[in-house]
Amino acid sequence: MAFLTLAVCCLLSLSVVHSQPSEAENDHTVFVLIGGTGDLAAKYLWQGVFNVYRSYMDRAQSSESIGGPLIVNLTFDFFTAARQSQDLGNATVKKILSYNVTCDQESEDREDGFSLSLCQKWKSELINKVVYTPLQNEEDFVSLCSQIISKFSLSVSQAKKEVLIYMAIAPSAYKSVLQNLNKHCHGLRENKVKIKVALEKPFGIDKASAETMSKQILKYFREDEIYRVDHFLGKPVVKAILPFRAQNSEIEKILDKDHVEKVEIFLKETIGIEDRVHLYNSLGVLRDIHQNHLTQLLTLVAMDLPSDLRDTAKVQENKERLLRQVETVRRHNSLFGQFSDYADLVKKLESNLSVSVDVPTFAATVVKINSPRWRSVPFLLVSGKSLDIRESFVRIIFKNNYVCVSQCDDQTGNEQSSYFKQVVFHIGHGSVKRPSILVSKSFRNPDCPDNFLESIDPSLFTSVSVYGEKASHFYICSVVKDIPAYESIISNMLVGKQENFVNTKILLLSWQIWDYLVNAEKKVRIYDKSDHRGHLNFVIKESQLEYVHDDDEGNVVMEDEKVVTHSEVMHEYVQTPATFLGRKLKTSHSDHLAFLLARDIDLAAGVEIQNKGSFHIAFSGGTSLTKLFQVLAQSFANLHWHSIHVWQVDERCVPHQDERSNFQMLDRELLRFVDIPYSNIHAMPVYTGGMLCDDELGGAHAYADTLRHIVPNSQLDYVILGLGADGHTASLFPFSSDIHVDTNTFVVTTDDGPAETNRRMTITLPLINKAKNVAIFVTGKHKRDIVNQLETSKSVDKYPVLGVNPINGTVTWYMDYNAYTGGVHVL
Repeated sequence: MAFLTLAVCCLLSLSVVHSQPSEAENDHTVFVLIGGTGDLAAKYLWQGVFNVYRSYMDRAQSSESIGGPLIVNLTFDFFTAARQSQDLGNATVKKILSYNVTCDQESEDREDGFSLSLCQKWKSELINKVVYTPLQNEEDFVSLCSQIISKFSLSVSQAKKEVLIYMAIAPSAYKSVLQNLNKHCHGLRENKVKIKVALEKPFGIDKASAETMSKQILKYFREDEIYRVDHFLGKPVVKAILPFRAQNSEIEKILDKDHVEKVEIFLKETIGIEDRVHLYNSLGVLRDIHQNHLTQLLTLVAMDLPSDLRDTAKVQENKERLLRQVETVRRHNSLFGQFSDYADLVKKLESNLSVSVDVPTFAATVVKINSPRWRSVPFLLVSGKSLDIRESFVRIIFKNNYVCVSQCDDQTGNEQSSYFKQVVFHIGHGSVKRPSILVSKSFRNPDCPDNFLESIDPSLFTSVSVYGEKASHFYICSVVKDIPAYESIISNMLVGKQENFVNTKILLLSWQIWDYLVNAEKKVRIYDKSDHRGHLNFVIKESQLEYVHDDDEGNVVMEDEKVVTHSEVMHEYVQTPATFLGRKLKTSHSDHLAFLLARDIDLAAGVEIQNKGSFHIAFSGGTSLTKLFQVLAQSFANLHWHSIHVWQVDERCVPHQDERSNFQMLDRELLRFVDIPYSNIHAMPVYTGGMLCDDELGGAHAYADTLRHIVPNSQLDYVILGLGADGHTASLFPFSSDIHVDTNTFVVTTDDGPAETNRRMTITLPLINKAKNVAIFVTGKHKRDIVNQLETSKSVDKYPVLGVNPINGTVTWYMDYNAYTGGVHVL
């Protein structure tokens, strides 16, 4: 068994399992804590490091004491670095390790013979192993990297070697520190040392800054080397959500819109912002809690389960898919508050800091998921400071939709039938003393996940009533060992469990949900400490939230809701009527441009479905339409998809499972997220009879015949085209004979494409020009040159896109600022 797995087994205090004797492997891990003298390190990280180290040493000691073999000979080295001088840093780190790192009470009560003195032995050993290095200039990085690399130079060739770098510093310093580590620690890669880098939030303050930060980090370290830490993902109950769902099919099969009334995701705190004034005043509760912790919890409870929870890639893929289905949160979906002495506290502790009156310390938002599974179910995300109780939980409340027809007297006489149906993942504090999973006794006795056991201990609760029910009305799965979050995080890094961390795609998708709201002006209600008058209580009216009590004390900083994206929050634009090549032109940032096109599709679909009962739309291939697909999936999933037929403009002659397939992208980014009948999806038949685009099989003719049979008058309602840098559109390339086919030829197979995928199937200009609406979507600075060339040419042979000229339809150009003006904003 690899040492990383062994370390986690030790961490979870599993029983010792002896294998047959074998030659021990020599595995070596170097742990580097950047910012090892800071508050996070002092309060949490060093204790977590020690617990993991001690767990392995305990296991190794146990094997030796009974004469059993050590399958893995794991050794550790520890480095820490900060901006303090050598002497001051040494003293600070030694103080933290001596006084903040402790042996827990279990050390005195172990039944396997290990004592408190043994724990103290490992603690002393850790203190002696930790090497402090100041990081004040580039020479210090050279020194640190040299010391780290030297620890691997003595490792035997077959040893497994890795370095864990934990960045417990402000994100603003990530770029320079990671750049220097990459520059001066290049010897690690040369020695085949596996590198893992942990990053602490906040990961940007909006989507744009998160994208910038991610691009900077990826310059120096690969995606598989990056571990973004959300410490909630290390909490025992949070880690148990997916396993619990997988083990309890009775509950899992009714987690949908037909059975769930609402989902509450709460994180309440009694403390204020005493130790985080400067940071909190720039973040507010949305950036601090909602965008990360609460969104991660929503993802875990709402995502589709993969067939194998051990498949990290599939778990991450399903998280990403769920986040794409979440609508952008708007002001009418939200309520905000600020505790009454916030401003005075900021001025007192940070006299030189300007106070923003609309920084919320409380927020309640209703989040909507546009998917067949969850559509219409409100997910309430609530968090705040200086509230009445400290508590965090995910609470799934089920509908009371049971209707009795026969033997109803017996049913009403059954005591369990009156129970409120709910499942609660109680993460910590508040009404239940230990992290637990509570399941209404309306369900069968649940299967508790690993590290949880069924409990009937009445002392587990702080009152006789929890979550609106008597405690006795619940089955309880209570955590056996409440492993601290940061201990779990460090352990997960060791074994490479990246599903418990935030990858770049998930980060940016979560920001897409909150980007508008964090920058929008807000109406903030003032509330007293602990909110003893209940001023924050609210009601849900469909997707709108309203406070129960009127309030004349709130600070109102609000305008009409007109902002669509973060880009428009930062810049007000007045768009004048414009044309391009005599056709209507719409310009904006690429994200908002996709929204404008999606909205126009929505309007056209509504008209056509009302008039004739169906809507036929054809999508071109190419990566430029990815954002459009995502917007349609996220914000327009409530379209009448059962009446919409989706066609392809063009397709590469590759199997649909090939990454180059246009249909695969269409399916991955859009079709799997909307409630469209399979019979309404019309993929081009490029792979039939085991052959790709074989002329004898007549795939192009078959697709044209299908169009004629299903589309009224062979007139598509909407055709979405792109523009190639060479002027091609669809798969009609410059100087191709397929530009001039006869009017009855709707689909052809061509060999005129780029060399890597030259053979393609495409609809033709005669079919495009029969359409009612044609949209040409153009984004990116690399399209600026071709846009300029189109304005000075009339050659359809040279620029096939100029052949788009509907007989009785309209053409609208959608260009982002990069393509239209090279990035200059149009007024």
